[in-house]
Amino acid sequence: MSPSLKGGITPEFASHVCMNYCRAMCCRGALVLSLSEAEAGSFQERSDDLGATVVLTRRDGGGAWVRFSDHEGERCPMLDPKTFRCRIYKDRPQRCRDFPEKPTPGCPISGSVQVEHTR
Repeated sequence: MSPSLKGGITPEFASHVCMNYCRAMCCRGALVLSLSEAEAGSFQERSDDLGATVVLTRRDGGGAWVRFSDHEGERCPMLDPKTFRCRIYKDRPQRCRDFPEKPTPGCPISGSVQVEHTR
């Protein structure tokens, strides 16, 4: 579970908010996703399975990063642009599992914005 998930919000509700309220803003825009060496391999393998194009930039010493602006729609290549669902959610990188790591302005699951829990 994320270290900065707003108190009282379940991971399931957080996922609902991300897809339906903010439309996965954390997976779109001029952002960079840092991956460990194992995650980079898995990310590439999963993208191949899905027929998605992924531009990985390898780091010296292992690992890689994915710059969302290098991909169609300036988004994570694993984000479904129609549903805003992560296509590898069960196998997503640790960085994604840990989001939000701190209170993030505009992010309702980090406690910066109020969202009514009606689910």
